[in-house]
Amino acid sequence: MSNSPVVVFDFDLTLTYWDTADRFFRWLLRRDPWRLMVVALSLPFMAPLLLFRKTRRWLVWFAVWVATLGRSPRALAALIDEHLDGLPVAFIPAALDRLREHLAQGHSVVIATGCLEPLARALLDRSGLGEVSLVASTMRPLLGGWVREQHCFSANKIPMLSARGFAPPWAVAYTDHQADLPVLSQSAERFLVSPRPECLARIRAQLPGATTVLAWR
Repeated sequence: MSNSPVVVFDFDLTLTYWDTADRFFRWLLRRDPWRLMVVALSLPFMAPLLLFRKTRRWLVWFAVWVATLGRSPRALAALIDEHLDGLPVAFIPAALDRLREHLAQGHSVVIATGCLEPLARALLDRSGLGEVSLVASTMRPLLGGWVREQHCFSANKIPMLSARGFAPPWAVAYTDHQADLPVLSQSAERFLVSPRPECLARIRAQLPGATTVLAWR
């Protein structure tokens, strides 16, 4: 790594207009009605998982597994391309302009996101940002489908970034969500992109110093 300042960007709802992985997996389920039916039929049995924040992820885990059941890495890559072909513009222009400003200043820009790595990379490639470093969530095969392996989310972003050569502290961080408090706390300059009021209040209560709000969405 160079000695240039490191700038960390979140991805979904910071650079993009929506949660890209959520939209992709919902699309996968809808395009094959039987997959959607499997998830729907399982809800009465899995509804108790919704009662607790820590167990809700298991319902998401199951839905992703159903959405990817029987699909090889090559098939998933083709489906990502098909999905992206049908999307409107995903990136927020002001966000891309800011990212490119950092690149032009010689900063080391890295995107740290809970989004699936091949999906985030494909979106970046299509926007001419293939050279931007990306640390994203990975998946592993399980019983014919795919499930999350490493989730690049919240505090887990720190070891994943460090493993790729982007150890804290960082010069600048951009996010839309309080889940990135661990990243923001180790960044000299902090930006919140169109945050919800409760998000802004929590971050300002827990972190000393200024946090700048950017109304990009």
